[in-house]
Amino acid sequence: MSKLIYMAAFGSMLGASAIGCGASSAEEQTRALTYQQSSDEAAKRGQYGTAGEDQQKAQDAHHRAVDKAIDEGKAIPPQTKFGDAPPPRPATP
Repeated sequence: MSKLIYMAAFGSMLGASAIGCGASSAEEQTRALTYQQSSDEAAKRGQYGTAGEDQQKAQDAHHRAVDKAIDEGKAIPPQTKFGDAPPPRPATP
């Protein structure tokens, strides 16, 4: 039984790492800004636990964006902060 649990955990880790590797630095920074906005909104509603979780996700996404920007040879994106809004999504045809 524990072997099955370990195999499932390992499989989910591989899947998560494969998903995260395909994004560009700009996409990761957009994720960071989206989490920052979600954190800001949760804090305004007094949901500080959710706000803290989303703030951590924003910091993690920004860290990935910085790493990818360095790998891509692009400028390092600025750290997210309160009040930052994600860029508008392009209109789908």
